[in-house]
Amino acid sequence: MRFGDMIWVVTNNRRTRHTLVPLIAAKGYTALDLDCGDEVPRRMQFQIPSLVIIDCGMPDSFKTLAELRAQPNSHVVPVVMFSDDAPGHRERALLGGANAFVEKGTLDWAELLAEVTRFAGPPPADQADC
Repeated sequence: MRFGDMIWVVTNNRRTRHTLVPLIAAKGYTALDLDCGDEVPRRMQFQIPSLVIIDCGMPDSFKTLAELRAQPNSHVVPVVMFSDDAPGHRERALLGGANAFVEKGTLDWAELLAEVTRFAGPPPADQADC
């Protein structure tokens, strides 16, 4: 698969995955849900996504970000992290190499979907529903 074909959603929260992946797909993107941060560096060896979305609620979320950023070519992959308004999460995410951070507390997913478009670009024309 070439660069830019896939958005990875990394969260151990099943309900979040089952909500967010279909929302991203409805916008015309192809999304893959990963329930474990350990999968990210392994997959990066074979596939470069157009965007990685990481839930800071995962116990290994910041480790996942660090391991992703340690991969060759990871600088071309934007990362958006999201979380509740836990103290220090925003700063830790951005200092760790995330391109953006979205607070989950007031999240109706619109803000996160706006970040998807911002970093992944417009959806492929042949996949867009709108």
